[in-house]
Amino acid sequence: MTRLERWPLLASLAFALIALPAAAGAQGAQPDKMTPSPVDTGGKSLEAFLDQGKEWEVSLSSASPAARDTILKWAQGGKLDKVEMYTLPGGQVFFEAHISKGGEELEVLVTSDGQTVAAGRDIAD
Repeated sequence: MTRLERWPLLASLAFALIALPAAAGAQGAQPDKMTPSPVDTGGKSLEAFLDQGKEWEVSLSSASPAARDTILKWAQGGKLDKVEMYTLPGGQVFFEAHISKGGEELEVLVTSDGQTVAAGRDIAD
């Protein structure tokens, strides 16, 4: 192999050494959808905030794919009892999952993009 023929190979290796750490860092920067991230309720309790809109009991398949994925992660090892959908006047949509897990009742509120807002017992009651 001549010196000129090796140049593309060396350039490819150099690019890989630079690009791989950058790509790995970008993947690690994605937010954790399971960590609760509070929403701006305008100073109201979470219950009062959600009561501004309409509430329906829906099937899990009615939830957005991102919300469904987060709910299924929370429900691993437990039983999903029901899912409720809240639609607020400003267009915000939330899904509240009721989960039985390890003898405990758990409620999880997630946004339509799958971000957990709150998790615990009676979170919006």
